[in-house]
Amino acid sequence: MGLTKNIMEHPEWGTIIVTHNARAHRIILRSRPDGIHITVPLCATKSEIERIIADCVPKLLQKMPQTKATLIDSSYTIECDNFKFRIEEHRKEIFQIRYSGNEAVLLCPAGIVYNDEKMQKWLHNAVTTALTRRAKQMLPTRLRELATEKGFTYSNCTVRNVHSRWGSCSTRGNISLSIYLALLPNELIDYVLLHELCHTVEMSHSERFWALMDKVTAPAKAKDLRNKLKGHRTSF
Repeated sequence: MGLTKNIMEHPEWGTIIVTHNARAHRIILRSRPDGIHITVPLCATKSEIERIIADCVPKLLQKMPQTKATLIDSSYTIECDNFKFRIEEHRKEIFQIRYSGNEAVLLCPAGIVYNDEKMQKWLHNAVTTALTRRAKQMLPTRLRELATEKGFTYSNCTVRNVHSRWGSCSTRGNISLSIYLALLPNELIDYVLLHELCHTVEMSHSERFWALMDKVTAPAKAKDLRNKLKGHRTSF
């Protein structure tokens, strides 16, 4: 029939099903309930498929409809290992964010209408601002600590508001991290950071890559941590 399928579990994007089809003349990507489907011509090489996954899957996920945003009101809180957020109402007619350590408190005028669409957009932006501030404080520092401890080198680290992936590493050793990493438990933050540091040595998700991951997450915890990460999402 000219069809061969390869199913892989990507550490960031879950199940990816790659189908080599003799009748395919172009690459087709689809998101389905059982995973991301990629159809490629028979002549597509392993390196080309890895490039397709790295370049195209994030763009596909960005175009997918997002889950309904959480309503933010006076009872809204975030309680994580490295970031805490809550709302307090006060008598002043101004909004203000106060920071103390890893906690951010948004002071809101008493009596505001929380479920107004424009207010919700503003509140989500306020949470994003606070989360970005905290992520930029902690993630580059922790990455530097792990690189020193495990013997890795990298060129640069940036922290951005990215929903499509937890992190990425370029061929030049530039590491980009999502602000939503700050919402993860410490062991999963370290897992993602080590994942990107391992890409400075092995760019693909080869057997050598996973062997290196098992080494730096000793005793061979990479698979368990990868499965735990699947239960989290890049949002709040």
